[in-house]
Amino acid sequence: MPLKVTKVLFMSAAFRAGLRRGDSIVAFDGYPYQDALDFAFYDGQSEFDVSFLRGGKEHTVHLRKGESQPMGIEYESEDMPIKPCANRCVFCFVEQCPKGMRDTLYVKDDDYRTSFACGSYVTLSNLKDDDIARILRLGLSPLYISVHAYDPVVKKKLCANPNSVKVFEYMRIFAAHGICMHTQIVMVEGMNDGAVLQETLDKLYELYPHVQSVAVVPVGLTEHREGLYPLQPVSRECARQTVRLVEAVQAKSRAANGTSWAWCSDEMYILAGLDMPSYESYEDFVQIENGVGMVSTFLHEVEEELACSPQLGGEYTLVTGEGFAPTLQALCDRLQSAYDLRLHVATIENDWFGHTVTVAGLLTGTDIVAQLKANGYTHDVVLPDNTLKEFESVLLDGMSVADIERELNCKIHICESGADFIRILSAGENRNEQ
Repeated sequence: MPLKVTKVLFMSAAFRAGLRRGDSIVAFDGYPYQDALDFAFYDGQSEFDVSFLRGGKEHTVHLRKGESQPMGIEYESEDMPIKPCANRCVFCFVEQCPKGMRDTLYVKDDDYRTSFACGSYVTLSNLKDDDIARILRLGLSPLYISVHAYDPVVKKKLCANPNSVKVFEYMRIFAAHGICMHTQIVMVEGMNDGAVLQETLDKLYELYPHVQSVAVVPVGLTEHREGLYPLQPVSRECARQTVRLVEAVQAKSRAANGTSWAWCSDEMYILAGLDMPSYESYEDFVQIENGVGMVSTFLHEVEEELACSPQLGGEYTLVTGEGFAPTLQALCDRLQSAYDLRLHVATIENDWFGHTVTVAGLLTGTDIVAQLKANGYTHDVVLPDNTLKEFESVLLDGMSVADIERELNCKIHICESGADFIRILSAGENRNEQ
């Protein structure tokens, strides 16, 4: 669809080139306009051709500007249909979701554009030649890529799509053209662990530095797997072997390149029953959105905020999942021994997805309300922000923070970080003083 121009700023580069409100842009430099990525790319170029429709006729003008100078165009917002996933992965989380959640959670997307724009992971299995050419032409870097396995037999079994084995072919092309990539491996015990995982990491390491990081995360399984491929949660022994394998890769990479490069997720360490690595070991936290280093970051932020000597006080119920609960309880025990605090860790079992799911980010309002009502809670309830939809105060089941407050007749405090956690507790002390 053409890009409908709604405003051209007076004497802007677009204005000087002859563009006007009502024009419809159909191409940049002869390439047909596809979506807002085209506009964003050319808005960062110094000169290019713009083809547009006016009065039913196509015109082409040459636009010159500084690279940091915008075109000076406002345009009609457009929907960008998501490119659907072409796989049927044996561990697909969407296919394990119960009914009754937000509609968008049932969408199986695999879109290289949102990978670049939002950091979402894609498998590249649905790429066409034109897509690859566009990625190279626009320089879409970095991309976030789900790899899972190098072995073609294992990869086909995991993704149920013959095209999925092309991922390394595409990644080599991207690396040759300077595209950087962050990668993840969803590890399924008995399929892509052990020697298969080692081979996959070795092949990814060959693409360093263009493959800038790897996260190894355990498969997430719900209790809603009727008719799906039979899988089991990652065992403690397998998790420990995986941590040892990845830490050996880290040591090799640090010696050669000065970076750990590959990390296991926090959940892998929890499953293994091992202490979390130090805050410093995560370097620039490039995989934190993948659950890599979140626990260490939270605890580090707590210590930094406590160093500012705040006065803490009050009584709170702290909502969390089963995985983080022991760490949070240990922190609360220490804080209660030093401050006038009464902290109650509410470990919410995930009845919605099933008890194999232990992360706080997959808790629902339904489970939180039901279990707090059954087990007791204080007026002040602290909820981690990763339970909420980004930029919105709504949980996976569509229940809002306001709904929870009404159901429980309480005050919900949203905790965004370790520093925010301490600030919430210090606010309680300030209320006590009033």
